[in-house]
Amino acid sequence: MSHSEDGSTKAVLTAVVANGLVTVAKFIGFSFSGSSALLAEAIHSLADTANQGLLFLGLKRSQRVADGKYHFGYGQERYFWNLVSAVTIFFLGCVYTVMHSLDQLKHGHEPEMSMIAFGIIGFAFIVEGYSLWVALKEFTRQRTEANMGFAQYFKETRDPTTLAVLIEDSVAVLGLFFALIGMSLSAYTGSAIFDIIAALAIAALMGLLAYFLAITNKKYLINVSDEGINSAALDAWTKDERVQDVRHVHSIVISPEESIVMAELELREEALFVDMTTEEVQRAILFMKRLDTVRASLEEQVRENSKAAKHIYIEFTGLPDKSKE
Repeated sequence: MSHSEDGSTKAVLTAVVANGLVTVAKFIGFSFSGSSALLAEAIHSLADTANQGLLFLGLKRSQRVADGKYHFGYGQERYFWNLVSAVTIFFLGCVYTVMHSLDQLKHGHEPEMSMIAFGIIGFAFIVEGYSLWVALKEFTRQRTEANMGFAQYFKETRDPTTLAVLIEDSVAVLGLFFALIGMSLSAYTGSAIFDIIAALAIAALMGLLAYFLAITNKKYLINVSDEGINSAALDAWTKDERVQDVRHVHSIVISPEESIVMAELELREEALFVDMTTEEVQRAILFMKRLDTVRASLEEQVRENSKAAKHIYIEFTGLPDKSKE
């Protein structure tokens, strides 16, 4: 397991334990107070716990080695489970919270605020604040290792797991502020409207979180290119005296740690044949032409049997040195 994967696992497990504890505490607080905001927070924490459980599942499944069925490994499972959890758990949490809040408003339910409810909010601040600190620490380590600023790494990171935990914990702390303000105003004024408004604000946070995580993970499931590798390859090859022209460089991100790179280069003949006689150059050119003919023929054989084979990249292994036999 890489350092990045180990740090991501720690951040996820910390978040699972922390959110599991506060979920139970918030449901207890709701049972005593009937606060819509506290119920919204309980659902929010339950969604966080379930989501981070799926993040852990995706993290573990993505670490399986490549096999005969999945030649490039299982790295994209991390993005798949992040997408599933974001769309289903947080969206459902958002919808349920809105429906419950509107029902409370319709029936004029009056919550009974007590010190127990406010004590649970304080407990949640401590636990979820610690989880946020762990995620922020791991995110900072990763961006420092990548030599990027916070905003740049936030936008370009390929590790959706740590980013998801960081965003979820940040939203969780913000949700607690909403709940605290709404419950305090309801306790002070005796009106449930502030408590319900806070619950609706927390529901909106869950909806926005679902959208953000879905968009973030979607791009890695539709073969997004690795711009860092593209730039590095283009920079290196354009400076190489053996390269006449870089026709194209393509890449696909398959996991936070791996990418596939495909390129087409035109080589500079004088650099290749500088130490060869005229006869050797002619033979070399003839050999290269025959390689191109063989490659085109092999590609055509596949295309004749499979119309889906739109992109074929063949790399020949070195020929045996018969002079040593």
